[in-house]
Amino acid sequence: MTLTLAPFALDQPTSLDLAAEALRSRLAPGEQWTELFPSYDSSIRSARATGGLVRSEGATRGIVLWVPAGPLGVAVRLLYLLPNCANVDGYRALLALTEHAAGPIAFAPGTLAGLTSEQESSVMRDCGFAPFGRSEMAFPPTVPVPEMAPSPLGSLRPATPGDEPLLARLHERAYRDHLDRYLSLEEIDPTRDADRQLRDYFSGRYGELLSPGSTVVSVDGRVVAAALAVRRAAQALIIDVMTDPALQGKGLGRTALVGSLRALRDQGEAAIVLNVTEGNERAVRLYSRLGFIRTLGPSREWYNASRISVRYPVAEVGQPLEGAPTSVGR
Repeated sequence: MTLTLAPFALDQPTSLDLAAEALRSRLAPGEQWTELFPSYDSSIRSARATGGLVRSEGATRGIVLWVPAGPLGVAVRLLYLLPNCANVDGYRALLALTEHAAGPIAFAPGTLAGLTSEQESSVMRDCGFAPFGRSEMAFPPTVPVPEMAPSPLGSLRPATPGDEPLLARLHERAYRDHLDRYLSLEEIDPTRDADRQLRDYFSGRYGELLSPGSTVVSVDGRVVAAALAVRRAAQALIIDVMTDPALQGKGLGRTALVGSLRALRDQGEAAIVLNVTEGNERAVRLYSRLGFIRTLGPSREWYNASRISVRYPVAEVGQPLEGAPTSVGR
């Protein structure tokens, strides 16, 4: 089967219908179609969406839609074939067509409608992809903030704008070889990208940086751990939790996070959430032990393992729980 792409504007009603079907087929636990679809609807109607209707032999077979995802390629948001051609060969052909039209694919969505999980894994792994997922975790208002044991290594204090360069260097160290770095990558050079990421935090790109609410742990003037929170419409988002890799396992990330939770509660914040990449066992275990619960996800997604080399830190038995870096991502 030979597939081609046609502009969304060629048949906008069908484009919107298929976008709705595609989104419904890949919703993660807890996600609401009514909250997510308006952005797709708007981008297709305004001709801002990139991608198109998937066609073969004059008939529409599905839809694909992608967005830029930094220097490593594009992030495919919708990848969907109608039931009559939703098979292994069809999705292989659709991935090839997408790469031909969009360039390298950095991230792709699951679940692929019409395939079993085994068939989907076969298609994606054969094309060089590896699985990952993202979840939202919330700190319930009824859960007390854990007690904070004094750290023998460092001192806890609120984050300030003057910490930006120190936090950038911590971010560079903490996110080296972690998938979360690539989820928000804009600069290949890790130093420039870390500078850009912290500049975005402090400039309010993701929401007003909250202080009190954002904390750092410092040792001899060097920032070695941090938990940064921003204001969202209905909640406080802990956008980044990071620890110097050389000092992981010593409770510094926990100290920063608990300090952030306490400061946010003291400011009257009832709704506190963060995002975590599944597979990051250190982080997931730490958040769960502190009282966070999963409210959205995990999503089912794929990253291009032939272009992105990552590792996940695994908490060792008997080692203090310590959060590996987790960030807002894309």
